Amino acid sequence: MASQRRQQQICARIQRKVAELLTHDIKDPRASFVTVTSVDITSDLTVATVKWTVLELKDRSKVEHMFEHANGFIRRAVARDIDIRSAPSLKFAFDRGLEHANKINEILAELNVSSDSDPEKSDEQ
Repeated sequence: MASQRRQQQICARIQRKVAELLTHDIKDPRASFVTVTSVDITSDLTVATVKWTVLELKDRSKVEHMFEHANGFIRRAVARDIDIRSAPSLKFAFDRGLEHANKINEILAELNVSSDSDPEKSDEQ
């Protein structure tokens, strides 16, 4: 079992390396406009989940296929970069945080519009 600090260090290195690979080494056009948002790793350092998002949501399935195809290449590159006994297997998961934030913003905008059209507020002014 690795300490929490060690897990965070490894996650940061994996995130940096995967982002670097997407930017410089993977020559797949599907890798453009992909952002690695975070990495989580199990306490025994065997499985790392790389969370990512893409600029255009319509490209999501293409990027998922790209990650499936490039998983071995990315894992080998990460293994060379980080200093642990065995490289963790990598899982790639779409980060829904941006979708949730947009949904919340839409709901808040609707609430603001409905409160602006509230007749009680206009009478008070």
